[in-house]
Amino acid sequence: MLEGMNYPCRKHAAKVFEQILKECPDLRPIIYLEGHKTTCRDDTDRELPFHQESNFTYLTGATTLRSASVIISLNKKEIHKNETIKEEDITTVLFLKEIDSNEVMWSGLPPTKEMIKKELPSISLIKSSNEIHDYLNSIKLLKENVILNLNDQILLKALNESRSIKTEEEIQILKKANLISSNAHQEIMKKSKQINSELIAQSIFLNHCNLNGIKHQAYEPIFGHGKNASILHYTENDEKFENDFNGLLLIDAGCELFGYASDITRVIPIGNNGKFTQRCKEIYKIVLDMQEAALNQIKSGVDWREIQFLMHKVAAKGLLKLGILKNLTIEEAFEGGHTIPFYPHGVGHFLGLDTHDVGGLPDGKGSHPALTYLRLQRILKPGNVVTVEPGLYFNEFLLESTRQSKFIDQVILEQYMEVGGVRIEDNVVVRENGYENLTTAVKSVEDVERLCSGQS
Repeated sequence: MLEGMNYPCRKHAAKVFEQILKECPDLRPIIYLEGHKTTCRDDTDRELPFHQESNFTYLTGATTLRSASVIISLNKKEIHKNETIKEEDITTVLFLKEIDSNEVMWSGLPPTKEMIKKELPSISLIKSSNEIHDYLNSIKLLKENVILNLNDQILLKALNESRSIKTEEEIQILKKANLISSNAHQEIMKKSKQINSELIAQSIFLNHCNLNGIKHQAYEPIFGHGKNASILHYTENDEKFENDFNGLLLIDAGCELFGYASDITRVIPIGNNGKFTQRCKEIYKIVLDMQEAALNQIKSGVDWREIQFLMHKVAAKGLLKLGILKNLTIEEAFEGGHTIPFYPHGVGHFLGLDTHDVGGLPDGKGSHPALTYLRLQRILKPGNVVTVEPGLYFNEFLLESTRQSKFIDQVILEQYMEVGGVRIEDNVVVRENGYENLTTAVKSVEDVERLCSGQS
């Protein structure tokens, strides 16, 4: 955990209980969750990389404990309607599996109760898994008590809503993850003249993270150059650059810290002495304008769907100025869906213990075509952490349906196909009257070119 920080798992549990009691005031809920177990590849005993169940981490702070479980209860007998639940009202008991001698032989001894208590001081008690039934009996269940697990929609809804609004401790972890990832992005910029493949670029990013104590990435990183940058989730990352390549490398990568994700995208020039080519720069500036327009709108009370609509209008303005779109007003381009083949995804999503974090679609998706892939469709609240990641792409497959369109100049479009794709992504905290940007990696044309061309 960050120095001086006590992970606020009981504060999180209090939020969850408040959400449950808001919906079901007559319940006296007891939460039971299981952490993830070691899993293996099909038909082999070769272990898969371990990743903790996110809700278990949220309510315990534990990221590496395997086959553990937790019971969380209220230690107050009476709860009044709309009463604020406090940390001291929560009892969190962690249950550890019995030591298996075979596992010890292969993997060593698990952490002791004393070690876990030191790392997770907010845990009330630590017991063995064979004590679960005795413990439940000891807390004297009442007829109003209901034991909830992740199969219960009441608990799942409460967890999703609670996790969507971050505590300040969570924000500090996300800020630290962003700092490490931002510096890794800038390390690639500084070494861009030495890079001759997507894989080399990826290795620089991962190495920087490793040197800063990071073991895991939040998701499969994306390192796509040229046409590969037009594939939204391109993860092959194995192509070499052509000797005469003068184009873009799109880098979508972010480390994970204490279970929390960072999710940052930068696009840098390769070749051309560390400078953007003219066409690449034109598209890059449109996307930068899109992101700036989105950031200027972010504050509590704003509908994220309206920001998505705005992105399409700013994209339309830029594409019309370049002559790629024609014979349209900005509004006509938006209403007709003419920007969707160039910008097919959403402007951003919640971020936290999962890269595409929970709680973004409480009421499902809207029917407007521009909302099809928007993972966050709700009113923003203080403490929401969101990605802001507009983009423009020149993808052969996506643009195939536009080849006969009277609203697209095919000659001009063809000149921009070599750009591939541009996406610029920051991670921000929604505040009452604005936002706090956690991402520090440079993104202006001037700053990116300064680092990529070898200037300090």
